[in-house]
Amino acid sequence: MVLNVPYKRTSFSKTRKVTCYSVSRRMMMVGMGAGLAAAFGGAAASAQSSDAQSPKEVTDYRGRHVALGTARRIACIGGAITETLYALGAQDRIVAVDTTSTWPVDALKNKKSLGYMRSISAEGVLSVQPDLILSLNDAGPPTALEQLMASSVPVIMVDSTPTPETILSRTRFLANVVACQKQGEALCQRITQGFDALAQWRAALPTPPLKAIFVMSMQNGRPMVAGAGTAADSMIKLTGCVNAAGTMHGYKMLNDEALIPMAPQVVLLMEQSAARIQSELMGTAAFMQTPAGQSKGFVPMEGGHMLGFGPDTPHVALELAQKINVFRKPA
Repeated sequence: MVLNVPYKRTSFSKTRKVTCYSVSRRMMMVGMGAGLAAAFGGAAASAQSSDAQSPKEVTDYRGRHVALGTARRIACIGGAITETLYALGAQDRIVAVDTTSTWPVDALKNKKSLGYMRSISAEGVLSVQPDLILSLNDAGPPTALEQLMASSVPVIMVDSTPTPETILSRTRFLANVVACQKQGEALCQRITQGFDALAQWRAALPTPPLKAIFVMSMQNGRPMVAGAGTAADSMIKLTGCVNAAGTMHGYKMLNDEALIPMAPQVVLLMEQSAARIQSELMGTAAFMQTPAGQSKGFVPMEGGHMLGFGPDTPHVALELAQKINVFRKPA
């Protein structure tokens, strides 16, 4: 079943007191450099004004009141932030991204890399001389984020909850920060249309729903599977499937006794590691006793795209749902 989707895929496809930590001399100099770059670059950048004025101050996800500057040299920590800024047409204002920013593919190719979002170096981020740092709330390590917040550069923590509601609210929030409110509303409209189309797809699916699991990795022949509270769990639900590991919370290693009764019909994998994980799973007697093992029910997709929960998520979920549906047995 293929649905003509009205969602247009874009071409980018509590109050908290901040503790000041000591920062190295080099980091202080880098931070000062970032401030100077913002000051001297502001006049030239203002000529490239957007459709609305940037707010002078915003309240971020942690309840911090953050004063904004020109926001013309933005460091993005989190793929959903990068994807959203690209979708808003603000990609030219991005100077660096983290390695989860795999969509659009141009981001990692054309921007400086900040490394993995959960092992960020404060000194490394400040070295690109940003005048604004946008970070998902689950980035880390905490000490690095606290050092960044103690610097002279504005740092805005952004909601990372993997839900459709968060995608919409985050899009509007970021559009306000970068003064692209008009583009933000248009983008939210397309996102909403996409989720509506996805809901139509789910409503047309036969019952019962397919049982799926997401395998992150393998360790000593045992799969690490996503339970409740993960982005993978949310994505599985968006596709109209049931997470066979949904009674667990977070990521857990499964032994044979736990895997067999789950009886998954489909296994979702990140494209980057799909071949290796599939090979290992097919070599285990326990997995071969499951419906997914017997039908080789593997569905790979690029990891950041599948789990990033950016503006393209409705399209991604529908594409994934259609791939999964191939493994549904005829009634």
